[in-house]
Amino acid sequence: MTQQAKTNTIKDPMELMRSLGANPSPKNYEMFYAFIQGSNRKLNIAFAPYVEGRETWTEAKGEALFERHVSENKLSNLLDVTTEEVRNELNSVMQVLAQAGEDATSYEKTLVGVGGSLQQASDSRSVRDIVEHLVKATATMQDRSHDLEKKLAETNQQVETLQTNLERVKVEANTDALTGLCNRKRLDDILVQETELAREDGSTLAFVLCDIDHFKRFNDTWGHQTGDQIIRFVSSTLRTKVSDRHTSARYGGEEFAIIMPATNMTSAAEVGEQIRKTIERKKLVRKSTGEDLGRVTISLGVSIFRDTDQVEDLIERADKALYQSKQDGRNRITTEDAMIAGKAA
Repeated sequence: MTQQAKTNTIKDPMELMRSLGANPSPKNYEMFYAFIQGSNRKLNIAFAPYVEGRETWTEAKGEALFERHVSENKLSNLLDVTTEEVRNELNSVMQVLAQAGEDATSYEKTLVGVGGSLQQASDSRSVRDIVEHLVKATATMQDRSHDLEKKLAETNQQVETLQTNLERVKVEANTDALTGLCNRKRLDDILVQETELAREDGSTLAFVLCDIDHFKRFNDTWGHQTGDQIIRFVSSTLRTKVSDRHTSARYGGEEFAIIMPATNMTSAAEVGEQIRKTIERKKLVRKSTGEDLGRVTISLGVSIFRDTDQVEDLIERADKALYQSKQDGRNRITTEDAMIAGKAA
């Protein structure tokens, strides 16, 4: 049996993770289990190159797969459940309102009947019976009104709860769980919006990609919990150094991105340099043992939007500038202008 055929027949998530060289993390287990179950068609398609041996598994690729095909799918299911709860609650209210309408019509008929009976009443006993009937009908109507008020109050509270849940789902759908930054999906959406605005009004738009240097070495040496600690540290630095007008995101794995509207190359490079220096100066220790983790550094690449660009063009130039930073020794920032000047020289 070939390796490809063997991999395709594995039905245990842990065994499949071992066969691909994936770390046995909770996220990976959830994702590999979903793949083996076959319930997520998009995940199955995305997984195919790895289980068929056409691509090599890396943790960065695994993170991207989880974000796109597992995390989003869970949120989509939660949205469906919440939407169904809203629908059921509104149906319940409509039933109560319909019953109240029927009761009001019935009460109106009672009043009309009582009016006719009073005109025909010949003695006090008849009048007393009519009044008793009217009192009962009125009491029933009051009870119905009370029930309706109670139901509407309950529904108002329920709708407020559902609204809160929907807001939470919306935030989760746009946020990377580990770092609290925007996730890749949200980044892509904002980048499309900002490039369209820049094209329309001719404003500048800078895009920065940054990557943690030698991240795999940290993971292999200290473990994935420490790797997560480093990722959170870098993300918190981005959050404090990047303007509220700009967008910081986890691009995937140990890679981050920043969208900077109304920012030229010089200003974007200055912000990137501040981030780089802040991270370089920080001494990190392992939380569980207090051991010195050594120096953490990042490499960055910067590109500027051109009115002829597609989104992919802007990202590609930033990626090439980032790659140049890596080639030149890491722990530095490279702009696309510097690359062009270097080639010209």
